[in-house]
Amino acid sequence: MENNKLTKVDAYNALQSLELCIEMFDSPLVRNCDELEIDKVILPAILKAQKDLGFNPNEQKESHLLDGIALEIKRSVPNIRLAEIPIAINKGILGDYGDFLGLSIVTVIKFLKCHYTSWKRAEIAKQLPTEEPEKQIPTKEEQLDLARHHLLDSFERFKTIRDIGYSAVYLYRYLNEDFKVISFTNEVKWKIYYRAILGIKNQRDTGTIKTVINNIPKKDFDLLNEFLKEYPDEIECAKKVAFTIKKKELLIAIRNESERLALIRFYNDLVEMETELKDLIE
Repeated sequence: MENNKLTKVDAYNALQSLELCIEMFDSPLVRNCDELEIDKVILPAILKAQKDLGFNPNEQKESHLLDGIALEIKRSVPNIRLAEIPIAINKGILGDYGDFLGLSIVTVIKFLKCHYTSWKRAEIAKQLPTEEPEKQIPTKEEQLDLARHHLLDSFERFKTIRDIGYSAVYLYRYLNEDFKVISFTNEVKWKIYYRAILGIKNQRDTGTIKTVINNIPKKDFDLLNEFLKEYPDEIECAKKVAFTIKKKELLIAIRNESERLALIRFYNDLVEMETELKDLIE
């Protein structure tokens, strides 16, 4: 092929079959992408990986535990391209980057780092032009406009089917940190955190989320169970878990679940008060 470049058809087929090709560099750098844009790529890749592993993927039940992964990707591998994410995940579960020990935020980041530093990727990158126009990083106002659009869509979905879909963590954080419309007391927040602890524990006990939580060592869940038994007061137990547990991935799972539950509560409050979200954030 001329200049070692695939035809459009060959490039499409390569990307669809999750093969490395120079066309994957045509997609934007994750550091220049909004977290919501990354979510739209990562979720289908994770669900496909779960299906390939023989599990029966359920977006509504499973995807929220990987909420927050887009931010971790931007922090850990900011120069990877969007189109490379499904390729790296596919190769990771096939064992290209070592023994496969289960899907989780930690293992996905490992796959992306291994892919990004691989010899084959470096060889393909040498074919790129020396000067490549960079996608302009969205301004804060542009990011807020995009978040506002997703928030309104999410709220309408919630009112219709009582489901908030994916990206609950980012939606909650935009509402809380940027639009500043969430005013839960600390007591309410800690009680929600306690509910999240129970939710994560139940998902581990029942095996609901097999590929995400099951790779967390049993000793960490044993410590969680000890706190639940030793501290019957919800707030005291929640604080003890938050300030004592050291396993990063377990804390991320609990935090993400708590923010998902907080978003549901906030949406429920709006519905009960017959308040439209657009009146608060526009």
